[in-house]
Amino acid sequence: MKIVLATRGSALALWQAEATSHVLRAGSADTSVEILTVKSGGDTDQTTDLARFGRTGIFTAEVDDALLSGRAQIGVHSLKDVPTTLPDGLVLGGVLPRGPAEDVLVSREGLSLDALPMGARVATGSVRRAAMLRRLRPDLEFVAIRGNVDTRLVKLARGEADALVLAHAGLERLGLASRITQIFSKEQCVPAPSQGIVALVCRADDAAVRRLLERVRDRDAMAEALAERALLHALHGGCNAPIGAHARAHEKTLTLHARVVSLDGRECLDDHIEGSVDDAEALGLALAQLLAARGAKRIVDAARAP
Repeated sequence: MKIVLATRGSALALWQAEATSHVLRAGSADTSVEILTVKSGGDTDQTTDLARFGRTGIFTAEVDDALLSGRAQIGVHSLKDVPTTLPDGLVLGGVLPRGPAEDVLVSREGLSLDALPMGARVATGSVRRAAMLRRLRPDLEFVAIRGNVDTRLVKLARGEADALVLAHAGLERLGLASRITQIFSKEQCVPAPSQGIVALVCRADDAAVRRLLERVRDRDAMAEALAERALLHALHGGCNAPIGAHARAHEKTLTLHARVVSLDGRECLDDHIEGSVDDAEALGLALAQLLAARGAKRIVDAARAP
């Protein structure tokens, strides 16, 4: 079987595609893999604030098009970028083993969040990260930033900000973990749903590829992804909503913790649920209902307001 993987062209995206290629070839000796790089709308437009793009799938649509047109059989994504509703004809066929899910601080002067001076500028492209960290340091100025990991690190070095907030997994996978100043605990900053998980998307009617992905997918990471994405979908949250969710599958048990925060950090809803890994999606829906009853959808809707 010959498999073409569609991916964005950033260093991190290519790392994910190479990791996927290794897993596929290890899982099926007669499988050859080719990588097709595409440029997403989110890569082309480096100026618009992510929260104001006005559409979902800004980092995934072009990869999805490659699948639907038959130019590729599997799309490789950072799962946190993938809308909870996939385009007609596509399914989430599998995921790789999860990397670290936490957010991290990269400070120009090597300072922790607590040690940053009053009014320091902290750059992030995520309203979730800014909202959660405002609860810890309301005096800080959170500023928008775009670009891949290397671009953001260059902007930090130029003095465009005093610190960056990034995903632990991305820095680790790029060999840049030494740049991390502080790893935020999940109590400080609940990760984005599916953060640290590499998604493998395929056509729903491609039975051979779906069988291959079912053989090689990581079971625990898949259960965690299903729970977190079900919660995000039920709360009508996108990839840039002020919603954090983190599931952990251990043996037959799955624990899911979620947090919804107002943009100013003043209102915060936390809750958790536990059950069987076989009920991952149902657990995500149940926790979303608990949060919705406490006003979570109102907070999410307010964050979307112009």
